[in-house]
Amino acid sequence: MAWTYEYGVVTSASPEAVYNRWTTMANWSEDDPDLTWARVDGPVAVGTTGKVKTSGPAQRFTFTELEPNVAMNFAIRLPLAVLSFPHRIETVADGVRVTHGVHIDGPLAPLFGVAVGRKIARGLPTVVGLVVDGALRAS
Repeated sequence: MAWTYEYGVVTSASPEAVYNRWTTMANWSEDDPDLTWARVDGPVAVGTTGKVKTSGPAQRFTFTELEPNVAMNFAIRLPLAVLSFPHRIETVADGVRVTHGVHIDGPLAPLFGVAVGRKIARGLPTVVGLVVDGALRAS
């Protein structure tokens, strides 16, 4: 079973600037008001782990996809589910579409969708807006 939500905007920010926001850990808590801190246990690469802290206990994550200027994803293991955060950059006629998602997969996905997915989904417009604003300043 799965639970998914995505939010995206079109911007004039460069794909490089957006990808840099995603892969620079210091930006994560600046771009996500619900995030207290984020740390990575080595270079940002597929398989590298780290931790993120929100209002609850810190959660360990693993980078599962990194394609420069195109995509980034990381996943957090939950009991009988995996919470992942797919990020995409796509060139479109009006500029660049930046999309963030939340995806929960596994037997307890419907439960975690209600328990945490909806709250994360409500915050995505703010997070995407802050990422794009930061990327525009850097472009």
